Amino acid sequence: MSTKYAALLMSLIAVGPLSAFAQSVTYSGTALNGPPVSYSYAYSGDAQFVAGTPDVAQLYTADLSTADTADSPAVFVKLSPAITLDSLIASYVLAPGSTVDPYWILYMTDDTGYTTPIVGTDSTGEPLDSSSLVHTGNLINGSITLSALDADTDPISGLPYGGETVKYVGLEIGDGGSGAGTANIESITIGSSVPDGASTLLLLGFGLAGLGVLSLRKNRLSAAK
Repeated sequence: MSTKYAALLMSLIAVGPLSAFAQSVTYSGTALNGPPVSYSYAYSGDAQFVAGTPDVAQLYTADLSTADTADSPAVFVKLSPAITLDSLIASYVLAPGSTVDPYWILYMTDDTGYTTPIVGTDSTGEPLDSSSLVHTGNLINGSITLSALDADTDPISGLPYGGETVKYVGLEIGDGGSGAGTANIESITIGSSVPDGASTLLLLGFGLAGLGVLSLRKNRLSAAK
């Protein structure tokens, strides 16, 4: 390899990891009304699509507490294709008229009875990512980050959480607080990120491919002389 090409390769490597590549889908407008978006509620009208300017997924409860008579309405996106927990990223946008921030709630594919959700505890307006604090039914010592949970063992499957797939990503209100609350969710974005290490390898692959093109062009120019 010539000194010039070697220098180009080193400059590509020196760029270092890119911020994680991601592919995502945003559900907004009428996409909030029908599959793969669905609503969960105990009382009619507590979780529903409301057309307007803008259209919203509206969550309402007359009682935000944990009482048996309270409701914890939610809106869910069913993932297809599945996304592994360690690559899942998500965010949402609230519309005017909201009085509370929803929290994230995830169900894994192995939890067929929907008994042990992963719940985001710091999601007040924040995206769901590796630094989000979460808890699950088997964690009794407080919350941990989602990246820390990735390496923890799922008691249902006996495997690390990170490599398992998520079936539903949802936003919920209730189970804490008092009085009535409303969350008008204008959009929900669900994505899958590529870890930084993989981003670096992808960048390096592009660099090597570029060097190949440059080398081929040089050889063709030499042959033409």
